[in-house]
Amino acid sequence: MVSVAIGKKIKKLKDDGLSQHKIAKKLGIAQSTVSDYLKSIGVPSDQSKTKNANAARREYCAEKRIALIDAGMKRLEEMLPTIDKPSGMRDWFIALATAIDKRRLEDPPKPNEGESDGFLEALETKASDIWKDHAEADPVQVDPIQPEAMAHPDLVEQSKSCPIT
Repeated sequence: MVSVAIGKKIKKLKDDGLSQHKIAKKLGIAQSTVSDYLKSIGVPSDQSKTKNANAARREYCAEKRIALIDAGMKRLEEMLPTIDKPSGMRDWFIALATAIDKRRLEDPPKPNEGESDGFLEALETKASDIWKDHAEADPVQVDPIQPEAMAHPDLVEQSKSCPIT
């Protein structure tokens, strides 16, 4: 709980344009205290400004970044026939994987809307054929667990005499 005097100081410093971090440092209190107080009086958090800035930065020149990544992937494709050493192939794969990951981050694939690639349907039609050979096999016999047989006898006796508290 923030005292009235501290609350007034927080509000004045925020009105003067200081960030929550600077207010906390200046008053010698936790940044979360400043944030909680400002939220309680209806002042928006500095974090929302940061989120907005990050979103704007992501959107800025997104098409240009995607085109640049695509050009890099095209260049990698052109380079593939010229690679003649294993180390070159390793470096090529690393560059390709990085480009693919960056491309996915910049422009995530859209989920299929109700479309199927046919895998589940094919699996369902083959499931009975796959499992019919195993259904007729002998059932598996599982022996009951015997903890004493798995543990060293001396350790079992020691654990009985030294209960854990």
